[in-house]
Amino acid sequence: MVPKLISADEIKKEFEGYDPCKVEVFHRRSTKIADKRFEEELKKNTFNEVVLMCGGTAAGKTEFLSEYLNDFDGIVFDGTLSTKEGAEIKIKNVLRMKKKPIVCAVLPDSLKRAFVAFLHRDRKFKDDHFYKTHSGSMSTLLWITKNFPNVEMRIYESSYSKKHMTFSKLVFPRKEQLIEFLEQAQYTEKEIINLISQ
Repeated sequence: MVPKLISADEIKKEFEGYDPCKVEVFHRRSTKIADKRFEEELKKNTFNEVVLMCGGTAAGKTEFLSEYLNDFDGIVFDGTLSTKEGAEIKIKNVLRMKKKPIVCAVLPDSLKRAFVAFLHRDRKFKDDHFYKTHSGSMSTLLWITKNFPNVEMRIYESSYSKKHMTFSKLVFPRKEQLIEFLEQAQYTEKEIINLISQ
């Protein structure tokens, strides 16, 4: 079974004049369309499970999707989930349609490594997009854990081994352990800048 994937990055490619070097020009419009398509799929789709991807840009979500979710029987919303408002709307929409939301987060083992990957991608964003999505997604992840305790959380750490990206699932037997981990993993945008500048 192939998942129903909804991705703002893929939607950008549908626009006339799309240029990955000027991707920010198309970002707001593609995000709005992705949100609309997500709502439409929730209403008409018979899938029972919905994956909401979470994690900053260049964390490895695209690679994770192709390796771990290519036969997922459900809807996958591929985004950073970097705002609490956006996450709340999506989760409540999923629950209202009697479907199961699963938040799947991909966290890089090194923000510095992820930033280097971000700089070398075809899709070009300003540097602050990296800081905002990484800081925001971690903040949102903690917020979801505290405010939606029944939402399943799957957290993976991405790393490179022999020039190949690998993923390790992080397991937390108790909710308190997950919250403690996420609280210690919070970064402000300024802290991220300082970290990758070292």
